[in-house]
Amino acid sequence: MKTLTLISRAAMVLATLTGLAACGGGSNVSNISVGGTVTGLTTGTLSLNNGYSSVTLPTNTSTFAFTARVPRGYSFVTVVTAKSPDLTCRVTNGSGVASNDVNNVLVACVPNQTLGGNVYGLTASGLVLANGSDTVSVPVNTAPFVFPTKIGDGFAYGVTVLTQPAGLNCTVQNGAGTMSTTNVSNVVVNCVSKPAA
Repeated sequence: MKTLTLISRAAMVLATLTGLAACGGGSNVSNISVGGTVTGLTTGTLSLNNGYSSVTLPTNTSTFAFTARVPRGYSFVTVVTAKSPDLTCRVTNGSGVASNDVNNVLVACVPNQTLGGNVYGLTASGLVLANGSDTVSVPVNTAPFVFPTKIGDGFAYGVTVLTQPAGLNCTVQNGAGTMSTTNVSNVVVNCVSKPAA
């Protein structure tokens, strides 16, 4: 009788373990892998996170996969957590609900571009131009200028005169726009003498 009871209990335990394995208990069989492709990672490293794990990719990486699998039925969101300051990277197909293995997350990186132009009539010192918090001091008799910080594709810019040079009044033309994948070099700053008081 005791033998039959032990056999029955063993059978119940085995059936329970088999059921757990079938539905993913104690196993990652039912969990979903998340990965995809990277384009344009030409410098530095790129770090991604999807809420379950992180991955850091070296220069010229073209494919990636997160180390931790996502539980089936759970949502995930892939974001860029770190990158080279010379690149702008955007994620496509980076979020969803895990139902099948995901291999179509796309991270596209493009080089950031320079913003600059030319100054005319700068015969005195003190001219400082600004693009947001980024500034550049333009020396006397200098024509071309470039802001020190590069800007990513799709970001807006707006060049203003932060400090006028002594005795001059400088105005900006072509100073506002949206960056693309090419350098902006057509900002024009014209300086003229202030009228006598």
